Amino acid sequence: MMLTSVAPSEISVLRVSRIDRRAIHPMVPLVVIDVSVPGTPSALARRALHAALGGDLRLYVVTVDQLREHIVFRTEVASRSVDDVIGVLTTALDRATLGPAHATMMRASRPD
Repeated sequence: MMLTSVAPSEISVLRVSRIDRRAIHPMVPLVVIDVSVPGTPSALARRALHAALGGDLRLYVVTVDQLREHIVFRTEVASRSVDDVIGVLTTALDRATLGPAHATMMRASRPD
């Protein structure tokens, strides 16, 4: 069996530089915070959180405590600062208890 080499100029490879990928998917801030609200039905609290924080919100139920009658939500809010998220939550949900907040960066999704 005989091996033949291929000259590098004959190989066509599509390469995307880091700069090009960043331009396609820019980085945006992401704030993750646990929010404890009184009551056990989650629908009202969900609606209040969505109304306060808008469309860039991902919301997960972490705990439903029937004994103490409260629900803990994990909220992930894109495109806002930690100060902005905490300010909105304390204004909109006056009986909520806020847990630790973590800020990070994530790649923005593609516009549709």
